[in-house]
Amino acid sequence: MKTIEKLMLEEHKRLDNLLDDLERDLEDYEKTRKNFDCFKWSLEKHFFVEEKIIFDSFVMISGEETNDIFHLLEDHSKIIKLLKIIGRQLNNKIKPQLHELKNILSTHRDFEDEGFYPNLDERLNLEQKKKISERINEIVSC
Repeated sequence: MKTIEKLMLEEHKRLDNLLDDLERDLEDYEKTRKNFDCFKWSLEKHFFVEEKIIFDSFVMISGEETNDIFHLLEDHSKIIKLLKIIGRQLNNKIKPQLHELKNILSTHRDFEDEGFYPNLDERLNLEQKKKISERINEIVSC
């Protein structure tokens, strides 16, 4: 069984690749629109996994809501707002600027990968990790 950290590292890599696709084709509106929709949908599923599977499970299991979770949820909110701005730009056929989105995603990912997920794997027992891992795979693979 893969650790939660490993599963989420793989998921972050997949999202990075989708963002690279988006950035690569910015000169072609149709490709950009398609790549944006794919990236946005994948990111929304990713946030769902984090918020409904990982964060909620952690709170249920540990009985604590940490500052880390609040910090990550704030990041999600900021990222969603940026996605809405980019979506509006695309609707108006304006080439979006992605540097702010890339910066916040990078900082967010690093925080999760270097601290949050390794800590989570340390704190949960094997059965708890197995249950969360199964749910992650269920959502990410559809």
